Amino acid sequence: MLEQLVIENFAIIDQVELSFDDRLTVLTGETGAGKSIIIDALAMLTGGRASTEMIRKGADKAVLQAVFSLDDEKKGLLAAFEEAGIDVSEGQVVIYREFNQKGRSVSRMNGTIVPLKFLADLGARLVEIQGQHDTSLLLNPDSHLSLLDDFADASLKQARVDYDKLFTSYRDLALRLNQVQNQAQDLNQRLDLLTFQAEELKNANLQPGEEEELLADRAKLANHKKIADALDQAQQALNPGLEGGAIDLLAAANSALSTAASYDKDYENLAQSLSEAYYAAQDAGRELDESVANLTFDEGALVKIDDRLQVIHQLKRKYGETVDDILAFQKRVEEDLSALDGGSLDIDQLTAQKAALKEKIQAAADRLRDGRKRVAKKLEEAVNQELADLLMKEAFFKVAFEPVEGFLPSGQDRVTFEVQTNKGEGVKPLEKAASGGEASRLMLALKTVFIAQQGLSTVVFDEIDTGVSGRVGSAIAQKMRAISKQTQVLAITHLPQVAAAADHHFLIEKSSQGERTVTQVTELAEGARDEAVAMMLSGDEITDAALANAKDLRAHAGNQ
Repeated sequence: MLEQLVIENFAIIDQVELSFDDRLTVLTGETGAGKSIIIDALAMLTGGRASTEMIRKGADKAVLQAVFSLDDEKKGLLAAFEEAGIDVSEGQVVIYREFNQKGRSVSRMNGTIVPLKFLADLGARLVEIQGQHDTSLLLNPDSHLSLLDDFADASLKQARVDYDKLFTSYRDLALRLNQVQNQAQDLNQRLDLLTFQAEELKNANLQPGEEEELLADRAKLANHKKIADALDQAQQALNPGLEGGAIDLLAAANSALSTAASYDKDYENLAQSLSEAYYAAQDAGRELDESVANLTFDEGALVKIDDRLQVIHQLKRKYGETVDDILAFQKRVEEDLSALDGGSLDIDQLTAQKAALKEKIQAAADRLRDGRKRVAKKLEEAVNQELADLLMKEAFFKVAFEPVEGFLPSGQDRVTFEVQTNKGEGVKPLEKAASGGEASRLMLALKTVFIAQQGLSTVVFDEIDTGVSGRVGSAIAQKMRAISKQTQVLAITHLPQVAAAADHHFLIEKSSQGERTVTQVTELAEGARDEAVAMMLSGDEITDAALANAKDLRAHAGNQ
C-alpha cells in the first residue's frame, strides 16, 4: 500500500508530505483546492508523462516521492518486482521522480534509475487510478478474457494449463512442418539446378588441356596461307627445279671437297661434314615436298574448332575461369547431387502428427470454452449482485463469447463484457453502455468483484461519485469500504456519505500567502472529521442539524 507521498514544487503545491494508512482514505476540499493535483502526482510517480507546465512557477524542478509497502500475500506483485531486478527484500518500494524546466526527467525505484516505460509497467501493478471517464483495464475489451481467466476456479485453471501445453506443441509442430515444406521446395529447386548443371557439363564432355589444343589447331588453320607461302619459298630455295638450288650447290661443294680430301687427308673431316649437310638437305627437301603435297585448308574444321571454343567460353562464364576450374565445379555438382538424392524429408509423417495433435488441442479448446462459460455465469451473478447493491436493479452484466477460427494462445474464444444499464435498452459493450453516475457504479461493481484477482496495492477513485447522491451515494460509500478491506483505497469525493464512511480523512485547502497561492493538506482528527462532513452537507456554515447529521452518517457508516 501507499505509505508516504512527498510533493515539492508541483502545480500550486509548494511542499506537502503525507502519510497514509490502510483501508479507506478520502480527500475532500473545495473545487480547485488541489485534490486532483495530488492524484496527478501519484500518476506521474507510477509512470505518467511529466510536463514542464506542472512545475510550480519560479521553481527549477518538481520532485515527487512515494513509499509503498508490499504485502507478502500479494505474491504476484512481489514476483513482478523481483523479475524486473528491483530489490524488494525489505518489503518496500521507494519511487523518486524529478523533472526540470529543461524537460529532463529522472525516475528511480529503490535507488535504481529506471526508464519511464519500466516505471509505468510496474507502477500499474502498484496503483490503479479510476476516474469517472478513465478507460481502465475493465473498459478495455482486449483485457476481458484475461480478467475472466483470473476469476477462474481450479477446474478452469487446469483446463488453461492443459491447453497451453498443447498449444505450444501444436504451434511448434506447425512451424516445423512449414519449415520442412519450405526446405522441400528449396531442395527441389536445388535439385533442378544441379541436375541441369550436371547434364550441361556432361554433354559438354570437356577434357583437360583441350582448350590449348584447340587454340593451337585454330592458329594453324587461321595462318594457312602464310604457312603455304613459307613452305613454297623453302622448297624453291632447296630445289627450284633448275641448277642453282641449295641441294645442287651442296652436291657440287661436296664433290669438290671429296676430290681435295683424296689428295690431302687434312680435308677429310670438312668433306665429311659437307657430305652430311648434303644428305640432310636432301632429306629435308623430300619432307618439304611431301608437306607441300599434303598441305590443304579445311574451312569446316575451323568452324568446328570455333564452335567448340565458344562452348568452352560460355561454360567459363558460368562455372570457372579455366577448363580445369569447370571440371572441378562439375565434380562438386556430381557430389552434391549424390548427397541430396540420398536425403529425405518426411512431410507426410509430420502432417499426420499435426492432424492427430489438432484433434487433441480442439478437445482442449472445447473444455476451456466450457469452463469459461461456467465461470462466466458465476462472474455474471457476482457482478449483478453488486449492481443490485448499488441500486441498479434493472441493470445486468453479461459475458459474451465469440468463437474465432484456428487456435490462439488464449484458446478459441473472444470474450467481451456487456451490460444493460436501463430496462429495455438491450445489452451493449461495457465501454459504450454506461455514462455519468451509472459508469461510476458499474466500475465500482466490477472493481469489487475483480479486486482480489488483480492484486493491486492501491486503488484510487478520483471523483467517480460525481452526479450521484442520497441512497446511491450511501451504496457507493459501502462498496468503497468493501473494497478497502482487501486493498488500500484513496478517494477524492464530494459526497458526504463517502467521507463519512472513510477510515481516514484529509482536507485539502487553498490559501493565499503574499502573491502566491498555496495548497495545504491536513489529516483531520476525529472531531474535525464531523465538521468536515457537516460542511459537505450544509455548505460554508455548519449548522447544528448538519453536524448532528454528519455524526449520524459516520456512526451509521462505521457500523456497516
